[in-house]
Formats: sequence, C-alpha cells, structure tokens
Amino acid sequence: MKLDFYYFSFQCPLNYDMLQLLEAYEDIIDISIHDIANDFALAKDVKMFFPSLAILNGERRYYSPINKKFLDSIVNDIYPVEKTYSCNLAKKEYAGEIQPLLKSGIYTACQCCGHCTEANTRIKGHFLNESMDEPYGFLNLGKDGALLGGAEYMPSTIIPYDVPRDEKTAFITCVYMSDSKYDYKSAPLLALENYLHGRFKKIIAISDEIGIFPNGNLDFFLRNGYRDNGIIYEDHGYCRLHLVSKELI
Repeated sequence: MKLDFYYFSFQCPLNYDMLQLLEAYEDIIDISIHDIANDFALAKDVKMFFPSLAILNGERRYYSPINKKFLDSIVNDIYPVEKTYSCNLAKKEYAGEIQPLLKSGIYTACQCCGHCTEANTRIKGHFLNESMDEPYGFLNLGKDGALLGGAEYMPSTIIPYDVPRDEKTAFITCVYMSDSKYDYKSAPLLALENYLHGRFKKIIAISDEIGIFPNGNLDFFLRNGYRDNGIIYEDHGYCRLHLVSKELI
C-alpha cells in the first residue's frame, strides 16, 4: 500500500491536521509526503489544483481532506469512492459586516473548514505572514461576529499550481460559505477586488463546474463578472475545473 500525500504548505489549516494524522499510520502504510509550495514542477506533474491531494498506489486520486476513516479503509484494502461536494447555492446576496482578514482574525476565518483549532490556525497564520502582507482577504460576519463567508487571495507568483503567474495577477485561494438561502461569498469577494484594484491588474481563480470545492461553483464566478477561460483539469466522475479571470480596471 503506497500513499503519496501532496499539500500546499499550510494554505489550508486542515493540511496541518492531516500531517499529524499521517504520522500515526506511517508504520502500516508506505507514506510519502510532498510539500509543493516551492516545487512548481511537481505540482504541474501531478496536476494538483487543490490544497491537498492524496494518490493511492500511483493511480487513485483523492481531493477532499483525508481522515481516520479513510486511512482505516485503505489499510483494510477498501478503496473509498469520492463524490463531488455540491449543494444548492442561493443567488440572493447578503452582506453583514465586511472586515479585512488580518492575522488576528484567522481563527474566525478557519471556521469555514469545520475543524478550527489553535494549532492549525496558528500555523496558517505563520504561513501567510511569511508569504505576504495583510490583509489576506475579507470576511463577511454576522451581527454576533460569527463567520458567514469570506474570500482570500495570494499573489499568483507564489502559487504552485499550473496557472498563469505574473506580478500583476492575484490568485483567489479560497472563497467560502454560502447556502441555499443566501450568497455570503459575493460581498467579501467584491471587497477583495476593490482592495486589489491598483495593486494588481487581474485576478484569477480555479472553480469546478458543479462542485463548490474548490471555490465553486462556476456559475458563482460567472455571476460575479468573471470570464471562463476554459477547462484547466478534468477528473472524469469527480471534477471539471475551469480557470476564471477578471480584469481589475
């Protein structure tokens, strides 16, 4: 049993949790770990466009965060079937209190991942602080300060995925948390675009056609004025990823 685990440093806080989990299985699974943050060639070679990627026996690809149930299954020669994560997304926009995402607010932002801890938010904060200046994006908060939605970015020049890169292009790393009642993502995305205007000429992102992971779905970006630049990667039965872009002029 051979498991290759690829991850984009700690851009996603769950990467920290998965690395801790993998340590507990290193004696029963042949595990190789690859941080692609500074290995653009490797990211291109394995066609990686998600914050993490697990490849089992050199063939089976898994994009969602791995957990104990997944690892226990493969130990017993049971190969999980990954399904596209999708849901009905409302088009009615809701803007609560829109705030810049600073290092002090990362704990709040990381609540979008479903497992927010002091450890994984601290290490994500360190990663972002070492990579770029604040703010890292914008948050949409409710009246009680609870996270409703958010949008985060990084300069494209430090993105390891096989996407267009230059000093005047920003890359959306995360846009998150909408449901069938309200669109909580558009407001912080607009705030981010307004902030990046003048600093960058273009903003790009990767979106699945149907699934909302990563960053989708495609219709959301089209409704927000993004151009569909075509399919950048396809895994039949799971995802069809598009590169989208918007001029910041």
